[in-house]
Amino acid sequence: MMKRALLSLLLCGISWIGVSAQKTCGSNSTNLSCQIPVITTAAYPGTIGNPAAAFSSSFATQLGQLPLLSSGSGVVLTLDKTLGVYVASENLGPILTDRAQTIGKHKLLLAFAFQKFVFNSIDGTNLNNVPFIFAAVHPGQGQPAPTVGCNYPSVEIICLTQTDKISVNVNQYVALATFGLDSKTDISVILPFERVALGVYAKGEQYFISASQMAETQLPAPFTSYAPGSKSGVGDLYVNVKRLIWSGSDEKTHLSAGLLVRFPTGDALNYLGSGAYGFDPYAVFAYQAQRFSPHVRLGYQFNTSTVLIPNFNSSGTFTGNSNLPGSFQYDFGVDAVVFKKIPTTVAGDFLGNYIVNAPVLVLQKNVPIPGYGASADTLHPVNNSYNSAQLSIGLKVKPWKDLILYGNVIFQLNNVGLRSEPVPLVGASYTF
Repeated sequence: MMKRALLSLLLCGISWIGVSAQKTCGSNSTNLSCQIPVITTAAYPGTIGNPAAAFSSSFATQLGQLPLLSSGSGVVLTLDKTLGVYVASENLGPILTDRAQTIGKHKLLLAFAFQKFVFNSIDGTNLNNVPFIFAAVHPGQGQPAPTVGCNYPSVEIICLTQTDKISVNVNQYVALATFGLDSKTDISVILPFERVALGVYAKGEQYFISASQMAETQLPAPFTSYAPGSKSGVGDLYVNVKRLIWSGSDEKTHLSAGLLVRFPTGDALNYLGSGAYGFDPYAVFAYQAQRFSPHVRLGYQFNTSTVLIPNFNSSGTFTGNSNLPGSFQYDFGVDAVVFKKIPTTVAGDFLGNYIVNAPVLVLQKNVPIPGYGASADTLHPVNNSYNSAQLSIGLKVKPWKDLILYGNVIFQLNNVGLRSEPVPLVGASYTF
């Protein structure tokens, strides 16, 4: 009866797929994705050459790549050739990557975990010291094609140069349910609940420039602004279907294939979701022994367009949204039994992502401010491809029946994209 009720909840989770209506940024918007442009005044009409809005693109890329829980059970059966029967494996499997094996016909796995992300840099720039230069067109003037800095001929402008301190924290609560449709096919639903906190402090100067003479019109005016904000809610819903397609004669080698689909159920403009559908076909190969189990997962993430990556033409007119960047995923790791009396497994994984043609912010130094004889550094948005590498190390313990407790830490190995401090994870699962 309990298993039937839990399965009903699983199917309800699959059927609840919707996308909330999205709004664009305005100068009075309270959406977290608008907070940096509003505080920097970049959201006001006439702003051009604005790198502040590119932060949303980087955040969207990161939100589409956050690691989730393994959808495979920690308890699987392996053939004991000496006894001629299947017995529960002492190896409890990985934490963040799938095992090749399925959980078994009509079995149900429920899991819950908590992760905390504290982001500290973006594309190599420390979030405590983020430089911007951009320009606001004088009312009534036309808008030229954006460039870096404040060199806009034949347009009267106000140039703003500032240094921003940005804090970004994400608390993620992940609920997972996996059901064995048959002995070789699993279907899983993964639903994160997010709390995103974003604080922005801006300090800088406004330079008033007469474009006709490219000279100052008055002394620079200093300004400061600060705004904290936080949002909580449901994140993007994931549905994963995995099929065991081959097992070796020794019952130790396994190959499975699957498809992980992301639905944009989270509020993207408040960073509770990516704002894009995602399709991740993948394959997993694993060698399952009692004490030692290496595994490899390969996949490619395809994404649709997201409201967090808008496009504008040279006159500043919105022309549509761009796709969230895709990525080639290459994960490999090993799980090893460390205790048998109370089954305990140490799990280690290398999580690799080659992110294709993603928005990045490049630091440009000493950009001149016309007419004032001054210069400042700024971030300039471009598209580029890069590798993201992370190391995951954790421990799984089975203290009672099919209850498994686990803890994990993710370390970022290179300083690319939106980078986080070490990410702790704690969780529990039970197989019915």
